[in-house]
Amino acid sequence: MDEANEPAERERPSALAPADEAMLARAQTLREITDAALRDVAQSYPADDPGSLLRDALFIQGLAAQLVDQAVVAERERGAIWTDIGNAASSSRQAAHERWTTTVGAWVLMERRRTGIGRGPADPATHARYLDEWYEDLVDEPRAVSSLLPSLADENARGEGEARRAEARQLHERAEGLRKEIDAAYAAAMEATGTPAAEEKRAVWAAKHFTRADVYDRLAAVEEPVAPEHRRRAHTQRALGQDISRDRAPERLPADDGTRQQVHAAYLDLTDAERRGSKRVVAALLAGTLDGVDAASIRRHLDAVIEAERASFFLDIPACLDPDTALTMASSLLQSHAPNTDFRQSTSHRLLSRYLLAAALDGADATTLYTWLTHPDDRRPIELLRSGPAPDWADDVEQILSSHRKAGSNVLSVLQTVLQTRVPEIARNSR
Repeated sequence: MDEANEPAERERPSALAPADEAMLARAQTLREITDAALRDVAQSYPADDPGSLLRDALFIQGLAAQLVDQAVVAERERGAIWTDIGNAASSSRQAAHERWTTTVGAWVLMERRRTGIGRGPADPATHARYLDEWYEDLVDEPRAVSSLLPSLADENARGEGEARRAEARQLHERAEGLRKEIDAAYAAAMEATGTPAAEEKRAVWAAKHFTRADVYDRLAAVEEPVAPEHRRRAHTQRALGQDISRDRAPERLPADDGTRQQVHAAYLDLTDAERRGSKRVVAALLAGTLDGVDAASIRRHLDAVIEAERASFFLDIPACLDPDTALTMASSLLQSHAPNTDFRQSTSHRLLSRYLLAAALDGADATTLYTWLTHPDDRRPIELLRSGPAPDWADDVEQILSSHRKAGSNVLSVLQTVLQTRVPEIARNSR
């Protein structure tokens, strides 16, 4: 750290707990909207200034859009899942996630703290007092804003928030360091191919991926608003580690100049929405992340990469305790089984995601999940869902199984086939 900046860093006031930081930022925007609206009510607009009414209205509209983004951030900090946010916005969970995931991600990158009042202080006590005084002048109610921020007077809560921010910084640095270590381990493993050291080098390479998965799991715990994204990254790293450990990827992919593993790893890092694109679009996305590898070269390996990804799947059932993760896991299973198909609103996606959550609540394994799909009269999944974090999912399962008996059997057959072809332990038991 530069010595000139060090005192300023030491003097920086500690932030509130992340949820309170989000609420304080929202309160600031509400004040700006209120002030602008009150000002416009009594504003005199001269006839020689055409467009001024619209300009002021658009200014308030911009503040309102900012308020919506801040409300989503605050909801995520309060523990709302994307399904809740989609319901509030009268949209699907996936649509809500796609609309606001960048906003929530940007908040996390800012370490889940406000930027202050314009160019004014970021000190939360000063900021809260500023808003308290404004609100008291309007409605004669003291400390209205401060009373909504429990960590303002709780040093332990503020200290815990700062500790989590510091841990998140360290974990991100560790994840980036592991990315470089993985590149080096990959190069060493490729060089050792066909030599006595090959197995050892592959074990080191796989271990780096498993370690990076553990880092992302911990990030999911300390950066809750983006936990599903971190869990997806952890899942990807474990899937790569397992493929390397089984020594299956090189045999399943065509021999080449070393591009194959890079393309495979980059493909697994794409989002579900990105994988649904055409082969040419997916190749272009991969080319943007792989230095020195052109799209034409990637396209030569892409079919085999997709097939290799379809052939095995790391089903992380415990992570599906989070309904968002259960939805993402169901998407990954179904879309890898049938690439370029949109399963987001399908009955099969709804049923599989809900069964995944039930299995996580029960501490069950993939075999139990498969048994439930082959015995739809088993009430155990519904009972588990009824007492879980998304009780309405129990009603959804009952509705699917009762009102679509004929079609439902087809849905169950599809899901059974997906597990048989994508999950190794199910495939072994089904032979």
